[in-house]
Amino acid sequence: MLKHIIAPLIIASSLSFAQEMNTEKFQLLAKSIDTKNDKVIASGDVVIFSQSYYISAKKIIYDKTNETFELFDDVLILKDNSIQTQSDYAFIDMKEDAYKQSPVFLIEKESNLWANSEKSSKNKTEIDLDSSIISSCDCIDPTWSIRVSSASYNTESKWMHAYNPRLYIKNVPVFYSPYLGFPTDKRRRSGLLIPTIGYSSNDGFYYAQPIYFAPEANYDLEFIPQFRSNRGYGAFTYFRLADSQYSLLKFKSGFFEEKGEYQKEFNLKNKKHYGWSIDYERTKLLSDNNTQDGLYASINWLNDIEYKTIEDIDNKTSSEKNIESKLNYFYNTPEYYGGLYARYYIDTEKDNNDETLQELPQLQFHSYNKEFFLDNLIYSADAKFINYTRSVGLNANIYELSLPISYTKYFIDDYLYLNLENKTIVSKYEYTNSSKEFNNALLVQNVSSVSVGTDLIKPYKSYLHTVNFNAKYSHPDNITTDGDLYNITNSDSDLASFPFVQSKKNILLSFNQSLYKKEDLSQIINHKVSQTILYDKDDNPELHDLENYIKYNYSNGSISNKVIYNVQDKQFIENTSNITYSFEDINIDLGYYKSKDTPNSNKEDLESYRINTTYNISKDYKVGYYENYNLLDNIRNKQGFSLNINDICWNLDFKLEKEIIPSTSTNTNNISQDIIYVNLILKPLGGLKQNYKIKDK
Repeated sequence: MLKHIIAPLIIASSLSFAQEMNTEKFQLLAKSIDTKNDKVIASGDVVIFSQSYYISAKKIIYDKTNETFELFDDVLILKDNSIQTQSDYAFIDMKEDAYKQSPVFLIEKESNLWANSEKSSKNKTEIDLDSSIISSCDCIDPTWSIRVSSASYNTESKWMHAYNPRLYIKNVPVFYSPYLGFPTDKRRRSGLLIPTIGYSSNDGFYYAQPIYFAPEANYDLEFIPQFRSNRGYGAFTYFRLADSQYSLLKFKSGFFEEKGEYQKEFNLKNKKHYGWSIDYERTKLLSDNNTQDGLYASINWLNDIEYKTIEDIDNKTSSEKNIESKLNYFYNTPEYYGGLYARYYIDTEKDNNDETLQELPQLQFHSYNKEFFLDNLIYSADAKFINYTRSVGLNANIYELSLPISYTKYFIDDYLYLNLENKTIVSKYEYTNSSKEFNNALLVQNVSSVSVGTDLIKPYKSYLHTVNFNAKYSHPDNITTDGDLYNITNSDSDLASFPFVQSKKNILLSFNQSLYKKEDLSQIINHKVSQTILYDKDDNPELHDLENYIKYNYSNGSISNKVIYNVQDKQFIENTSNITYSFEDINIDLGYYKSKDTPNSNKEDLESYRINTTYNISKDYKVGYYENYNLLDNIRNKQGFSLNINDICWNLDFKLEKEIIPSTSTNTNNISQDIIYVNLILKPLGGLKQNYKIKDK
């Protein structure tokens, strides 16, 4: 038995890449190496490696003149650590960057996609495969596989072309097509995305096919035509553009036309539903290194609420029927802040928007805290302007100037502090567009307050304890009340659209304490208590809202509760509880909310709970349940069961859901639906979304 021989063999190989010649050095290891003329014959566990290749075989023949390798038995070729092939025989032409193999097992490492072929050939970046089985599952017993008459794979574009593909689930054929093409990586590229197929007793057969265009790195376009056999047809378009590294533009538009029979059956307001929206975010528009600015715009327009429910294939649209458009721009410096805002509302329950009050525009200027004459004597200023406008109804321009000034003094080695504050608020109301004669108004309010408190922190061996106590007395007063002010000088309901906050003299007592882990300062527990004392018109103090909040954070989740007790009404007027728990395979999120309408609560009667829980049955299997329930009206807004299977080569999302969605139907304000969602992905091939509405009512 010959001893192992390590024989370095330098082979000059002409590899063509981007019209540039490179020299690649190979090293060869084998038990036996013979040389005959221009040929090198190596046998016995042969290994050849270089910067881009790793090759092994039982026997190889290297032709120095033609720069070719011929490999026999147990041939393994790994190129650029991404494409690996195994075969009985291979012929490699290093000059042409080409090879032939038979039979061959090929695997693409990034996607885990493999192909088992009778024979294959490679030329530059193109690999041709004959009579192959393709899959990304277990190669012995694949869950799914594609059997093709031939295929080709481009190692540069990462794209697989399959001809006469037959899709098999286990050994059962389920789909045939003359051609199938798909990528093996996750880069953006144009093509067809996963379609959605569904069925509804009302809408009939449903099909939506997203078509995606990605011509450049900074923008893309998605066009989604949809068809509902009983209802009608339409399409939605989505465009995204990053015009700079600090900005993103999103544009959406859509259209859907109902069949006449469907519109009549459900008494829909419109036969055609259409709309559009623009969302734009931008920072560093005018700012420099010492300032910040930002622009955010969300402009929405539609002719009715059906536009949103039809667009939302997964039916995640809320029952909110008021559509808001907004525009925000701010410019912030270390000393000043300025803002320009606008709000536009569409009430989809009304025939037109003439009586809907808009806020066009809002202006704000704020001067941050500055010292004034004495240390700790602080003043700031805030100015606002709001133009409330509409075509029909009373309009108003409101100007507001707020001037707070405060002084803080610490005593007893900073254990105790005293804060004195005076805030003057000047508001001017200019009324227009009314048949009634309203006098412009001026309101000057002054709020004086005194507060005392303490902020303490004490370290222990493994945690920190912080305590804050504060007692604040506030005395508001209306200095000037000229003109027509709602519920002060005039109770006309037309003025109700322009209310103002009329505070009462009050005392607020608050206590806040927390425990933190010393090692990472993460909060363990937080407890807050506050009591409001209001003075009545006869200047008698009355206990009002007593608020208690506590939150405990533990290694597997958190528990929190907030209750508000109104002493005057002798009732709990608000209760909020939340629980999160995560341990090994279980995740639980529970919530409860209740509020009561009482003479002094300024709240409405509400009561609801929510549940969201998942359980990992095994590594790849997860089940879940979620529910939103309105206890007051005894209505289950949403309820669903989910199953997720995330295998190495396929993913299945299954949901059975009941939900209430909004509608313009004159028969009902909302529609209740029972829907089955199925989303199947064959990695990296793609998949299919399916929705089946079991019941609409």
